[in-house]
Amino acid sequence: MGYEPVVDAELTLSDGRNLAYCIWGDPNGRPLFLFHGSPGSRLFAPDPATTEHAGIRLITIDRPGYGRSHRRPGRQILDWPSDVAQLAHALRIQEFDVLGHSSGGPYALGCASTMPDRVKRVALVSCVPPRPEPDPFSDEAALDRVAWHDPESAAETIGRSAAWLLEAPERFLDLPRSEPDRQLLTDPAIRSLYLNTVREAVRQGIDAYAWDGVLERRSWGFALVEVEADIWIFQGEQDAVVPRHQAQMLAAAMPTSDVRFFPHAGHGLIVAEWAEILSLMMTARPTVPDRRLLAGPLMAMGPPGAP
Repeated sequence: MGYEPVVDAELTLSDGRNLAYCIWGDPNGRPLFLFHGSPGSRLFAPDPATTEHAGIRLITIDRPGYGRSHRRPGRQILDWPSDVAQLAHALRIQEFDVLGHSSGGPYALGCASTMPDRVKRVALVSCVPPRPEPDPFSDEAALDRVAWHDPESAAETIGRSAAWLLEAPERFLDLPRSEPDRQLLTDPAIRSLYLNTVREAVRQGIDAYAWDGVLERRSWGFALVEVEADIWIFQGEQDAVVPRHQAQMLAAAMPTSDVRFFPHAGHGLIVAEWAEILSLMMTARPTVPDRRLLAGPLMAMGPPGAP
């Protein structure tokens, strides 16, 4: 399993910043932008052979402050679509699909929200849900409150707690994980993929990772129910990072989405089931299951995606 991109380059944006990106798979295939989790980078790309076989031109991008992309202090989630639009223009791409992995989900939905004429399909794989207000029952309730009321302080807290990534990024692979994820990392190629991704993520420091942690805890700046693209939600039943109920919250916020649960997968679902994800996303239309079966009492909470 090889992980060399077809292209590894940088684009100079209209404000002078550099945006680093890679292209994988079929360079003439259907364009799919993959937005990495955190910590993550443009080097995170599931099996390129599978991508090429599916006829996909996969484009991965370093968000500002990650990898080789220049920082953008104070950035918001809805600043991201402008960067993506400029890259799409440079690559002569008019219509495209987006996929958000984990913390990349808000950025995928932000693109679909602001570019409904260009973004046709959205896949959310193991993605965090929005938090319309700090959750008093969350294990991180205190940090959630700080993120809402003092985002700079919250970023400092997150940065301090993750400072070890700068000195020993390989420790990321040895954090406690669900059994499916632990098994995935016994594959040398997959282990190398994750390690290279994390090392590149913190090339410039920890600030981008910390700020992502703040932004996903705050209002994303748009209502999920208004996203018009075809939406897929893919979730591993054994995901210990983003649990099942968070996928249910996303589904409740977007009633026309198609939710698929994978009983034997964890947070590494995107790697473990890449072929299936691409097949479903690219060859089928979303079907909407009975939300009462998926979300149960969560439906009574109303759409948690509204800001």
